[in-house]
This record gives sequence, C-alpha cells and structure tokens, in this order.
Amino acid sequence: MSSYLVVQLYCTPAQAESVRAAAVGELAKSPELAEARTELAPKAGGDHRMHLDWAEEHPGQAPGDRTYFSLEMLSPVDVPESVLRKVEDEIIEWIDTTFNDEANDIAEVQWASFAEIRQDA
Repeated sequence: MSSYLVVQLYCTPAQAESVRAAAVGELAKSPELAEARTELAPKAGGDHRMHLDWAEEHPGQAPGDRTYFSLEMLSPVDVPESVLRKVEDEIIEWIDTTFNDEANDIAEVQWASFAEIRQDA
C-alpha cells in the first residue's frame, strides 16, 4: 500500500514554490511520512472553477502568470489516514494564513486537496 496527498493550486510560480517548501516542512514533522517525496508541477487543464473564483474576487485584474499547479506528496508506505489528514489540514491552514487571511476574504491562492491510501498492484 502507499499513501498520497495532492494539493491543486491556482497561483503564481513563486506562491506555488512557497507552498511546496511549507509542505516539505510539514512532512518532515511526521515520522510516518519520512520516505515521502514531493513533486510540484504545472498542471494543464486544472479545475477551471479556481480561475473563475479568483477572477470574481479580483474584478478587472489580469491573472498575470497565475496557472494551475499540482503538488503531490507520495509515500511508498501505508500512512494512517489521520496522519494524512493532519498534514493536509496544516498545509491548507498555512496557505490560508499566508496568502488568504485578509479581512475581506479575498483568496490570493485558490486550492483544492485530497488525501488517499491506495492498494498497489
């Protein structure tokens, strides 16, 4: 069995790299995820809703170099779901407090996430 956590982002490359660095830090806090590897890559055809949400919150503002990214954290071993969910929550909280914690609730970094344990064949 293996475990993975994916965070999809709609943001600038610099913001995506910041999220990746924070995720690596969160993974390091969990011994169960010591063997996990982290990959950040642009994602063609991401969830278009993220762009629409960002555009709605930033009327008249060009998206600039914003694009979709997939941040994947993959562990070759079975990690308890509670550990995956805790790391997922910490990463999302970091994104929200770092980029999205404005009084007017405008999100600079749109995100979606999921965590799963899968049977390997």
